[in-house]
Amino acid sequence: MTILDKVRNRTARVRQHRWRMRPHRSIQRHIVIGGSPRSGTTLLRRILDQHPALCCGPEMNLFIPSRFELEPLAVLSGIPRPELTAIFRSSTSQGELIDAVAGRYRQLRHKPRWVEKTPRNVRHFGWILERFPEARLIHVIRDGRDVVCSAAEHPDRRWADGRWVWRPHPRPIADHARAWVTDTSAGMRFRGDPRYHEVRYEDLVTRPEATLRELCAFIGEPFDLRLLERQEGRPEGDGRSGGATGAAAVSRGVAATPGSPDRGPVFTSSIGRWRHDLAGAELQEVLRICGPRLRELGYGD
Repeated sequence: MTILDKVRNRTARVRQHRWRMRPHRSIQRHIVIGGSPRSGTTLLRRILDQHPALCCGPEMNLFIPSRFELEPLAVLSGIPRPELTAIFRSSTSQGELIDAVAGRYRQLRHKPRWVEKTPRNVRHFGWILERFPEARLIHVIRDGRDVVCSAAEHPDRRWADGRWVWRPHPRPIADHARAWVTDTSAGMRFRGDPRYHEVRYEDLVTRPEATLRELCAFIGEPFDLRLLERQEGRPEGDGRSGGATGAAAVSRGVAATPGSPDRGPVFTSSIGRWRHDLAGAELQEVLRICGPRLRELGYGD
């Protein structure tokens, strides 16, 4: 990378930050899901997307600070790229952009309310509430020991050559453990705010009806029995689809990607997997980092 490239990248990041931080005050009642990766946010996304009033598609990263790429966003949202380009050019702030994309996505899905699931949302709940005071925040929490096990084997998703590519990205166990502590801390700061709600992954899979009834009451939507339909894993957005195909898939509530890790039915056997997945030394390292938070959240041995 040349010095000129570095200067251009730096300038773009500064402009992006200013655009992100510009004031915006929305009246929209968006629902925002966040949590440490591998905590069950995708499962909750799939469940809520079955509600007749809620559309919750693949994660679009709209609430987090990032340089947006229009091609993958068009595939994920089903919004044709020319429309997205126009939306971006006319949006004076990131908050304005979010409302515009959400409105178009609701039209495509023929549903009145938008849910956005991106795990890293949990680190930006404060920014979200400043600009979307009517939003509802859902923090999905899972036993950190199980999160570490799942994160250690899960590949990263990258957009390359017009399609999604899943690549292994091994990291030390300690990195996953520290990330879980950081993410749970970020969400738990909002305990006491009436716009914040916690969902335990373990409750979602062992007593789904009670958990979902409570969640529906929180977001102000009637409980619907369709939320309890068997959850066969739905793959996320297909990088090989064109705009029309992507829009058609979104209208059905399904976006297909062969080979996506977001597959398979929900099994309660994933609870407590750390007992057989973590070796003795690994478990001790995880407990050293996560122990106080595990105890605070009520995760015993």
